[in-house]
Amino acid sequence: MQEYGYWFGQEPGVALVALLVWVKWLEARTERDERTVAVLTLFLLTAVFLRGQTPLHALVAFSGAGLVLLACARLTVSPILPAPLALADRDAGRAMLWALPLAVLLFVLVPRVPGPLWGLPADARAGRTGMSETMEAGSIASLARSDEIAFVVEVLEGRLPTPRYWRGPVLEVYDGRSWKPSSWRAANPMLDASPQPAHVRYRSLQEPSDLTWVFTLERTHALRGAADVERMPTGSWRTRRPLLQRTLFEGEARSGEPLPEPLSPLSIRALTFLPPGVNPRTREVGEALSTRYPRTEDRLAAIIDFFRERGLRYTLTPPPMERDSADQVLFEVRAGFCEHFADAFAVMARAAGIPTRIVLGYLGGERNPANGNWTIRQADAHSWVEVWFEGTGWISVDPTLFAQPERADRQLGEVLGGREGVPLLLRPEWRWAWRLRAQLEAWEYGWNVWVAGFDADRQHRLWRILGWRPDRALGWAIAATGIVLALTFLLAWRMQRPYAPRDPLERQWQRFCRSMARHGLARAPAEGPLDYGRRLMTRFPEASDAIEAVLRPYLEARYGRGSDEAAIAMRQALRRLRRRLRKHQ
Repeated sequence: MQEYGYWFGQEPGVALVALLVWVKWLEARTERDERTVAVLTLFLLTAVFLRGQTPLHALVAFSGAGLVLLACARLTVSPILPAPLALADRDAGRAMLWALPLAVLLFVLVPRVPGPLWGLPADARAGRTGMSETMEAGSIASLARSDEIAFVVEVLEGRLPTPRYWRGPVLEVYDGRSWKPSSWRAANPMLDASPQPAHVRYRSLQEPSDLTWVFTLERTHALRGAADVERMPTGSWRTRRPLLQRTLFEGEARSGEPLPEPLSPLSIRALTFLPPGVNPRTREVGEALSTRYPRTEDRLAAIIDFFRERGLRYTLTPPPMERDSADQVLFEVRAGFCEHFADAFAVMARAAGIPTRIVLGYLGGERNPANGNWTIRQADAHSWVEVWFEGTGWISVDPTLFAQPERADRQLGEVLGGREGVPLLLRPEWRWAWRLRAQLEAWEYGWNVWVAGFDADRQHRLWRILGWRPDRALGWAIAATGIVLALTFLLAWRMQRPYAPRDPLERQWQRFCRSMARHGLARAPAEGPLDYGRRLMTRFPEASDAIEAVLRPYLEARYGRGSDEAAIAMRQALRRLRRRLRKHQ
């Protein structure tokens, strides 16, 4: 527990069970102890799905279950009887084959709880985080060195715009060093004032994070998914709780439109506020532009020209900037990453009297040639600026494009090449490995959507295709339970049946022994055919000749030169014996 830092949760609980299983294995002395360890191991294999439901997790759990069943089957092999290990291996493989159709039946028929398969309770501290809700100079550059997937997008209708901006938290509060979301924002009644047909309809599978923000295509006006979502006054979307598990959303967007919002004088003052004494040179330029250009459009154009004339350099490794980062970027270093340029542009625009804020999200994404989906990675993390015009609303401006215009439609690895710590698989010279990974990721996405994401809605759609009514879920649950129980009892009965030998003569001998056992005369394990036959003749003297007719071909075949017709003769004699015994009952 000291390793995790907390006591209650999935991870410390599973770790404790694993420790107890290991201790139990150390002190195992009997076959019963070994079976207990096997059962506990099966429980631990189910805990694999608490960490993820990818095809790799399923393969590991299935293979582990097969090995455990193989171990249990081999435990049944007696060290005295000459039973081959191949028989135990075959029984284990047969059990796994029986389990596959049973699992598919349960998967389709048993009613599912709302939410996909991955919607399992998660530890509060177990979520992964990429993007943050705050921004400081250099905070996003570290994400650019990670090729982990942030989310995957499948286009259902329309076409994604170029460039592709994926919107997250909007930062409106500036303290001189960092940008944060505001807590004073009022409702924006103009978000849905002019509904128009969607340009793009898409599905987004977002990876776990410690954030409540859903990263959506710019100007997404409708969003629904497995988690409850709400649209913020800033145009971004968020959930009520952090996304601690993989979550599927479907959205509709009208790209290329301004974001309308009326601002009160108080809001304008808040969105043009700059702490005193911070970034004096950048503020001086902004204030001078405000005096020179009365119109907001002219001031914005002058700021853009200033940035283009500075000769800024796009880099992942700028020097540390502890104070007055905007001044250092524009007048000293003249280099930086996206957050450096966004920070400097926002400071100058606010100094010029233009309401400005910063948007965090992602830019671009790579198209997977295997399935046509778009994969957005942590390396695509980005920040840009929004400026407000009266009567129009918020308009996006990306200061990074003034330093590196190719970044709008090219990946980070293509822009920076193999320099400055770009992940290997994002570099152009590693495209062969990228293609292999793209195929694997395409398979994983299909698994996540159609298997791990097989929620109640998808199940109901499947039932309708099959002609079933989803409103009769209880009836189907009872029927599915009955079918499962019947198959389980059938499998148990089949596995409990004595082994049927392939030798036809031995098969007839087993039938003879079972028939006599039903009359109360079962053969003892160490009783030979002759002794058994004498005991049967003593009990049924009126059928002695029929019993001898059954034993003779068996003894001649086993201990003499018997013929190939011995099994046939034995079967015919067994029929006569059964008729004789029925007459004398």
